[in-house]
Amino acid sequence: MSNNCLHRVRLDHVVWQPQKGKEPVLNNISLEFFEGEFYGMLGPNGAGKTSLVRQILRLQKPDQGAIWLDQENLRAWDRDALARKLAFLPQTIREDVDFTVWDTVAMGREPYRKRFFPLEEKDREVIRQALEMTDCLKLKDKRVSILSGGERQRVILARTIAQDTPWVILDEPVSNLDVRHQIEIMGILKELQEQGKTIIAILHDMNLAAAFCTKIVIMKEGSVYAFGPVQEVLTERNLEEVYGMKFEFLEGRSKNGVYIVPQV
Repeated sequence: MSNNCLHRVRLDHVVWQPQKGKEPVLNNISLEFFEGEFYGMLGPNGAGKTSLVRQILRLQKPDQGAIWLDQENLRAWDRDALARKLAFLPQTIREDVDFTVWDTVAMGREPYRKRFFPLEEKDREVIRQALEMTDCLKLKDKRVSILSGGERQRVILARTIAQDTPWVILDEPVSNLDVRHQIEIMGILKELQEQGKTIIAILHDMNLAAAFCTKIVIMKEGSVYAFGPVQEVLTERNLEEVYGMKFEFLEGRSKNGVYIVPQV
């Protein structure tokens, strides 16, 4: 068996039905995510994207099926061991956090520290590198509560990076940012992927997904509608079927050579 087969997340016929008698939020999901890829997860609101991510993070328990991480059932993983494998950047971030930027990013090192023990030099170096990578080092002594939305998003991403896990999972990491910050964040995620980490990001901008991701998951009504390489999945037919509207593919200077525009 190849090394690539050993490091993966596999969902095996996962069903999640929080309300009995109603349609499942996740309906018979079978997927395999392999290390070293940048996965973009697309689909309309209510398609089940966040619920799927929460299953992988073990924040919800499937009603049927199982999820496997590195050949072991996800339910068998110790919480600290799991936190050294999977890092998560949520969609919403509290704006009233009164910690400094340094202390916030340092929280990413909690899975590696004994309780009440001070940071070791290795921890401080990882924190500095995460701050530098996200251009937050100059903010390290500021309170998170006074930062702009873009700065705060970069700080939380720095905390996620400082957790130093092989898998990084993000729920709409750029949805509330301006164009410049969207490109910066996606560029940082691409750099992480090129360093060998696996990125799974819920996105709404299909052009950002096409430019930065290596694989695409499109969800519709709690099921996986399409999954595979970018050019095979982001097609006019797939997008029309999933979003219920037509799209035009324009030739451009983007990384994949096209720009996707909804027809209005």
